[in-house]
Amino acid sequence: MKPDLLTLLKTLQLSLENGKSLTSALSMLQKIAKNKSERQIYSEMTQAIQEGTNFSKTLEKHVSPSPDIVQFISMAEKGGSFVKTLKSVVNYLEIKNNFYQESGDKIALPFIYFTLVAIVVIYIRFFAIPLHLEEALTYDPQIQIVIADHLHMAQNLSDTLFGFLILFALYFFTVMIALFDSTGLLEGFAKRSASLLPLSSRIIGYFEKFILLNLLSEMIKNGVSLKTAFKVASTSTLVPAIAKQFSTTLERLSRGEKNFWEIPFFDEIEQHLLAGAGNVAQLGEIMSQFSNRARLNALSAATKFFRLITILAILLLAFAVFVEFFTIVLTQVLIQQEFINAAGHA
Repeated sequence: MKPDLLTLLKTLQLSLENGKSLTSALSMLQKIAKNKSERQIYSEMTQAIQEGTNFSKTLEKHVSPSPDIVQFISMAEKGGSFVKTLKSVVNYLEIKNNFYQESGDKIALPFIYFTLVAIVVIYIRFFAIPLHLEEALTYDPQIQIVIADHLHMAQNLSDTLFGFLILFALYFFTVMIALFDSTGLLEGFAKRSASLLPLSSRIIGYFEKFILLNLLSEMIKNGVSLKTAFKVASTSTLVPAIAKQFSTTLERLSRGEKNFWEIPFFDEIEQHLLAGAGNVAQLGEIMSQFSNRARLNALSAATKFFRLITILAILLLAFAVFVEFFTIVLTQVLIQQEFINAAGHA
């Protein structure tokens, strides 16, 4: 179990601001850690730093944060205020975590409906239909044929529902991983996929824009050059279309062009505002405002997205209830009707 990145960096930031060293701060974290594996990690990190390893490399090895965090801290080690950078990273992570929490609160309802549908499908497909078929063997052959035909139709309905459920689950969990997971390869695949899928492409675009603008803003405020800031951002994003646009920006900055912001990543209003910036410091502040705007857009898109997902989950649940009624209730009605017909003929 790895330490919480935000807790770790926040503690280090406060300790350094109060005149303590990195190793003493890590030693303190080691003493108060309740988990044995965390204490071991803090001990290994302290030892690595005492042996001369950079903090960014030590952090990457033992905590495995996202690449943007590692590069941000690595730049601070090469020049600039390390404490100020830590504070910026903590602020960046807090904003990022708040967004995760605000978006994550909307997941519960569709997930509940999705779980209910899964339970109904599994019960019908693997228990109810086989049970009724087994029961039918005890009846008259004529009744068996009627029940078998009915259950065959029920099985087709349950298979259709199961197919819809699989598609829904793949789509839903791809978007969830893209938004909330940070395990590198899995997150990258999910983000690339979600950025191409209908509905989710919009929310992924806003989400990625919010994260990248916040990162760019913090780096520029800390004195990082525009070229370096966009280079870090381009290697941090997992959305190919945005990475390609940032490559165009880097080429323009390398040629000394001023219109580096003329890419689809910045909308028309943002491009006009960037054109009016008088210096680099103002660019940092403007991008911070853009980041807040992108966060609101991302939350709004997330609200609409999860509302639609909830409606789809409800429709799937309604379909599942109908299939359950068709399989269980109508089968019993059909059996009773056949018994009545057989008695009448007798």
